[in-house]
Amino acid sequence: MIYWDNNATTPLATEVWDAMQPYLKEQFFNPSAAYTSAKRVRQAIERAREQVAALVGAYPDEIIFTSGGTEASNTALSQFKHTLTLPTEHPATLRTVKGEAAMVLSNGLADLLVWKNLVPEYDSVSFAWANHETGVIQPIRSLSSSAADVGARVHVDLVQAAGKVAINLHDYPIDFASLSAHKLHGPKGVGALYVRRGTAFSAAITGGAQEDYRRAGTENVPGIIGFGCAAELAMSSLEVYSSLAALRERFVTALRQEGLEVVQNGGTAPRLPHVLNMRIPGITAESLFLLLEPMGLICSTGSACTSAEPNPSHVLSAMGVPDSHIRESLRFSMSRYATEDEVDRAAQIFIKAVRKVKSVQSSVTGPVMVYR
Repeated sequence: MIYWDNNATTPLATEVWDAMQPYLKEQFFNPSAAYTSAKRVRQAIERAREQVAALVGAYPDEIIFTSGGTEASNTALSQFKHTLTLPTEHPATLRTVKGEAAMVLSNGLADLLVWKNLVPEYDSVSFAWANHETGVIQPIRSLSSSAADVGARVHVDLVQAAGKVAINLHDYPIDFASLSAHKLHGPKGVGALYVRRGTAFSAAITGGAQEDYRRAGTENVPGIIGFGCAAELAMSSLEVYSSLAALRERFVTALRQEGLEVVQNGGTAPRLPHVLNMRIPGITAESLFLLLEPMGLICSTGSACTSAEPNPSHVLSAMGVPDSHIRESLRFSMSRYATEDEVDRAAQIFIKAVRKVKSVQSSVTGPVMVYR
């Protein structure tokens, strides 16, 4: 089975599992306790904090561990009153933000002119470094600097970008940033919120003194240890991720050599190297989707957080993609473990699936449609 839905979640790295295991059984102690064994667990948490901080160019005391990227984003947005965002954001932002969304261009990039004109009306902004469906990388410096110049605070969603591209948060006027472990071969159920030193902050979950009173509740120790290990592995694999753009192009080239027309959504914008959002005109994504998994290739018709909803992708809709084209769009997201052989096998599977769909549809019957 070829798993190409790594934007939804990634398989746990072997090294991460090995690092977590002692804290699932032998080192079970509550890190808030005063005895020596508990203090060792506390030290392990602080080591993980250093590893996560290093991944994004932060200080360890700027990292607050959370239950995931959604909690991190929700907590950051709770600090704001009136927020400007983008219509292509993840639901964790769009369904939480108190404010409005600016425009994006047809390639998924923010319309900077519109953004800069709107920013003075808001006390804050929130946007993703890289989009979860298209992989499009936003102009971080322009978006954050234009907000900071008028005194607006800045939250950046790093869930998809962290571990895939080099990030140094201190290079930008960013106040808050969200991360998630399971997007970079770490465990589910753990994430982090970056809060720049000196930034006003009010805890969303109150109670004990955990996370320096910034996020109460007994820590998910195995998850945090796993997150730290995954962050360190991701840092050492950044060059590997940059090479995935060539594998993505290899896949597209193989399809085109078979005479398939490939249209890439967001293809003219800077993108994460492992993400390909594409369509084959005249072939619905759902018809291909039903064939691909039994044939050995797992991908997505949209983000995992919205795939159960019948509505068209809000990301592609915001980019001006017609509904009929959205119904043809699939998202492929490779992992850093992808190989040329895997890409070649995936291409052959996809080509066979397209041929099978084409064999049962015609100009008379129209495209194969899947109804739920």
